[in-house]
Amino acid sequence: MNGFKRICAAVLGSVLFIAGVLKLMDPVGAQLIVQEYLKFFHLNFLGFASGVLALLFAFFEAVLGAALIAGVWRRVVALITLALLGIFTIVTAILWIANPVMDCGCFGEAIHLEHWQSFVKNIILLGLWAIAFLPLNKLDKPQKIKYVSFGIAAISVVLFALFSLLSIPIVDFTDLKPGTELYGAFDENFDDITAAVYVKDGREGAFTPDCPPDSTWTFVRNESYDRDIVDDNVPIQILSFCDAAGVYADSLALKGPVMVISSYNPDKLSPKRLESMGQFAGRASQTGCTVLFLVAGTPETVDINEPSLAAGTYFADRITLMTLNRSNGGVTYIADGHITAKWSARALPDGEELGEILKKDPVEFMMSRSGKGKIRLQGFLLYTFAVMLLL
Repeated sequence: MNGFKRICAAVLGSVLFIAGVLKLMDPVGAQLIVQEYLKFFHLNFLGFASGVLALLFAFFEAVLGAALIAGVWRRVVALITLALLGIFTIVTAILWIANPVMDCGCFGEAIHLEHWQSFVKNIILLGLWAIAFLPLNKLDKPQKIKYVSFGIAAISVVLFALFSLLSIPIVDFTDLKPGTELYGAFDENFDDITAAVYVKDGREGAFTPDCPPDSTWTFVRNESYDRDIVDDNVPIQILSFCDAAGVYADSLALKGPVMVISSYNPDKLSPKRLESMGQFAGRASQTGCTVLFLVAGTPETVDINEPSLAAGTYFADRITLMTLNRSNGGVTYIADGHITAKWSARALPDGEELGEILKKDPVEFMMSRSGKGKIRLQGFLLYTFAVMLLL
């Protein structure tokens, strides 16, 4: 029976740990989620601290999950977990009744749940908690080595959080993730879809960017298909922006190689960061790319003093730019209307790297980068779970 209790505790801990890690992987997205909650509960005065609150909560959730999996400080951890699940359940019940237009954000951008689904999930987790920890006075003491495994997992989570703060998410779950096909706000040509043709064991298969094959397939070529009608289950993604006169210029991002430098908070761009972005704009222009600088704001509120950026400045919605690239001053590579790759402002490619990138097939390059990101996330999760369960 004790073995079954430990399994229930580990399952409960795994849910909390993964939820925390997914939010830590995307600090900007987690901040947006916290802002939505503060707005719903009329706590907007705490908005200035939403980023810190999001980071602390995600870290607390991941560490609490690690403690449940490792089985340390069982009574204290059990009581803290019960309090947290109780709060979760009450909040999701309120959201289910009020039904606001917002996502619960339980798993960041990775998994979207409706309010009733979040409530049911919490009820199930409470059931797992009851099986794992009741009665509280009969909980076994953990082996001493488990405190070591918990410590290693906690330090790993800290390092993962620091890495995430300095980069963009290693796996992008936003609506404007790599592989997404963009359309202009006034573009009605929705009938063509590009697929990558791969070969394996003498047979060919066509794969779309959002459903890439595994590494046993070999890339052959790209092909365009007429899909006749728009898939109603796939929302049309529009990257909408306008020039200083208020004229929409969406079509500029839909043809040829385009490098979009975006800033959702231009007031926080330091002179050094602006200079770095301007240098990148020059390198990208020399390689034949269309360079667009998209900023959140209006011509009256935004003043860009970098000459290489000012000429190509356009204006867009703040949330749209945060979705496009989580880095304030980051770069997004769009090839013929398909989002292909993203870089943070701290890791912009140099001229030689840009030249090599443009020589590669965009779909193959996108799949390669996306695949590496997924492998890194899976590797981190496997490593931490192995430490917590096997050590």
